[in-house]
Amino acid sequence: MNKSFIGAAAVVLSILAPFSAQAQTQAQADQASVAVTAPRQSYTLGAGEFNDFANAYKLSNGQVAQFTQRGNHYYVQLKGSYRDLQRDEGSVQKPLAARLRAVGPGAFVTDSGAELSFRDEGDEVTINGFERLPAARVAANQVNVQMIARR
Repeated sequence: MNKSFIGAAAVVLSILAPFSAQAQTQAQADQASVAVTAPRQSYTLGAGEFNDFANAYKLSNGQVAQFTQRGNHYYVQLKGSYRDLQRDEGSVQKPLAARLRAVGPGAFVTDSGAELSFRDEGDEVTINGFERLPAARVAANQVNVQMIARR
């Protein structure tokens, strides 16, 4: 009786084995794969290194990007025009600004994923992912918008 039980179990396992392999393959195919990128390395700006960038830049869509520093924190805020920028400088209310995190000399990212880089000693700024900045004026369906401005 013991031999017949073992023989029957072997037959059942041989029948079920292909189904088990197929189920395992299907389970692996159903799992979504997600690409993970390593976080960008942080960079510490030297004393006065941000001074070349702390300016206002007129963008091609007419908005103005103002770069400021408060202590050892760096920010960008967008305004509709230079006039809006001047009007808000005297305001007590703090405008919405995105914090910049330095990732290299003249290179910054925001928490929302916008990438900003300065060239020519701060004379030119390139913003990739412009639509990710607060108050950015872009069409609702635009993604990966690049803005380049010179001062």
